[in-house]
Amino acid sequence: MKKIYSNNNIALVWHVKNMLEHQGIEAKTRNGSLYSVAGELPVTECMGEVWVVNALNYQTAERMISEMELASLAEFDAWVCHVCHEEVEGSFAVCWNCQAAPKEPATGVTE
Repeated sequence: MKKIYSNNNIALVWHVKNMLEHQGIEAKTRNGSLYSVAGELPVTECMGEVWVVNALNYQTAERMISEMELASLAEFDAWVCHVCHEEVEGSFAVCWNCQAAPKEPATGVTE
């Protein structure tokens, strides 16, 4: 077994495990409930971990995780709210000023 991923967000740890298993890569988790004692123990010791059972699958798993992390960093274009006309950063799903949802999927700032 070889450790492939660790994170203090246990939901992401389980997501990675499920993603790998969906592609036929056997994976195990460790420290799944230690997040509750963080502070009593060093945080780095409490992080959830994903381990690949067969080391031959390590490179494939590493590539999949890298692609997942890159996708989560995707940036969206800013947009202008059709209600209050404020410019809203692309990371917001609703207007920060009036909480209106965009009329269309954000593709850029419109004038």
